[in-house]
Amino acid sequence: MENRLKELRKAKKLSQKEFAKAFNEFIEENKKYAVLDNKGKIKKISYATVSRWEVGQTPIPTKYYEALANFFNVPLAYIQGAGYSKKEIENIILDEINLRLADYFIKHDQGKVENNILSLALYTFINNTKNDEYLNEYLDLCGKSIKEDHEIPVLNAKLEKLLREIYDFIFKQDSILSWNKENFENREKLDTFLVGLISKEMNKTLSTVGKWFTNGYYAEYIDSKECIHIPFKELEDSLHFKMIEDLKYSKDLTEVITSLRAYQDFIQFLISEVKSK
Repeated sequence: MENRLKELRKAKKLSQKEFAKAFNEFIEENKKYAVLDNKGKIKKISYATVSRWEVGQTPIPTKYYEALANFFNVPLAYIQGAGYSKKEIENIILDEINLRLADYFIKHDQGKVENNILSLALYTFINNTKNDEYLNEYLDLCGKSIKEDHEIPVLNAKLEKLLREIYDFIFKQDSILSWNKENFENREKLDTFLVGLISKEMNKTLSTVGKWFTNGYYAEYIDSKECIHIPFKELEDSLHFKMIEDLKYSKDLTEVITSLRAYQDFIQFLISEVKSK
């Protein structure tokens, strides 16, 4: 099994000589990882040593593996070559983004409600943080796949480049390397993980009121002793969905009016809270 030293070094844009210097400095500051010579002095590595390690000509000492994992901030198993490579991980993520974003537009075009959390997060991000040119370019590159055929578009080079540009922050996350193979093969876990990254990125663009709404909770009292706290966004989604579903499908006018009033009451609550800010 080949180690991933070369891949990680290049990701940091370091030459072999620059990496050797930086790694020696790291060992000086973290002496618990040091390998000593027969005189008790810390062994320094050269760029030639790095070259031999990368091609497998010389095995990396076990103690250095732990140091390298900490230097690059990746799991020990990853740098040793286990699991997926960074390129394979990126391809899995790109395939999932392509699938979920296209699925949002297909369902929207068919008049269906999108329930997948990643589909909603991907659309919300591109719609709220990017200008219309990105959205129009995406739909143009998808061609008739989405609008006419209602099929997931082929992830060609141009579409891949655009998705990487739109969601570039995802591919800058070292945390994706800490995941094991099973996590990437579990679609639900992968979607939840990506939604977390998108939410974190979107929070950077929120206004003061936006942060309050996104992170706030509505206290609903069950009795005098107990109350539950429901996130504003979760409550709004739930009330809005119920209102629309009742408007479209309920034959009970009383139920429809109740749903409308529940949503109206929540909006009035938000208005009064925003006015007090």
